[in-house]
Amino acid sequence: MTIEAHEYVYLGNDKASQLDWESNGVVLYTVAAGADLGSDWHVKGKLDFGFGGDGHMVDYDWVPGYAVDQSMDGWSDRSIHPDTRLDYYFSGTFEIGRNVFADERSTVSFGGGIKYSQVRWDAFGGSYIYSDGGFRNDIGEIPDGLRGITYQQNIPTLFLGFDGSTSIDRLTLSGGVKGGMTVGIDDTDNHWLTSTRSLGDMKAAPVLMLNAAIDYRLTETASIYLAGNFENVFRKRGDLTSTDTSTGIATLYRDAAGASFKTMSLQVGLRGQF
Repeated sequence: MTIEAHEYVYLGNDKASQLDWESNGVVLYTVAAGADLGSDWHVKGKLDFGFGGDGHMVDYDWVPGYAVDQSMDGWSDRSIHPDTRLDYYFSGTFEIGRNVFADERSTVSFGGGIKYSQVRWDAFGGSYIYSDGGFRNDIGEIPDGLRGITYQQNIPTLFLGFDGSTSIDRLTLSGGVKGGMTVGIDDTDNHWLTSTRSLGDMKAAPVLMLNAAIDYRLTETASIYLAGNFENVFRKRGDLTSTDTSTGIATLYRDAAGASFKTMSLQVGLRGQF
């Protein structure tokens, strides 16, 4: 699994900061179950847990007076953190649907549900280039193992969509497309070295979810499968509360936060029916 999250801070219409969080090769554990309710209705649920992987984070700042422009190359300050560790990824989904077409080989269903996702990283060590009295004049290293930033996103989502499948002898092809909206994205950023905690409260954002799978039946009740999933939570802005953790003084900045989120996964597994 690959997980990406982007964290933003704005000064008016200008971007003041962007942190790009990413983990590749995350090991994903999934538990899923479903039930036929009769009269073409069904329910299904899924829990995903992700750990490990190869993480990376880059923190960009555009300080007025030093930034060249608002492009990704026009930053005034940048730190790179190759030792970025995914603490965990969790996602839980519950969906209810109804078949709108069904024959001996194929089905198409329409449904909706809720999904809640949470992800958290820690960034340690790294290198930096800051503009401190001059343009990109302060260059240095952050000690290995020193925790610099912790970032967490909480994403509740409501969605609707279609799923379909068709069988050819022992082989079943299936897929789905769903769209929805987040019930806001809450994120938390702890800058440990500057004693700053930032809480973002984003407005509702569009969500797109795609899935496809190939399932090969070994017996009447068991099969092996290969599945791919994609989710994109589009960028949205919201309010930012910044707290000096050494004094407890908090300041609210309207429409100064932003966040987005994306996952891509490939799964191989064994499926059973009873």
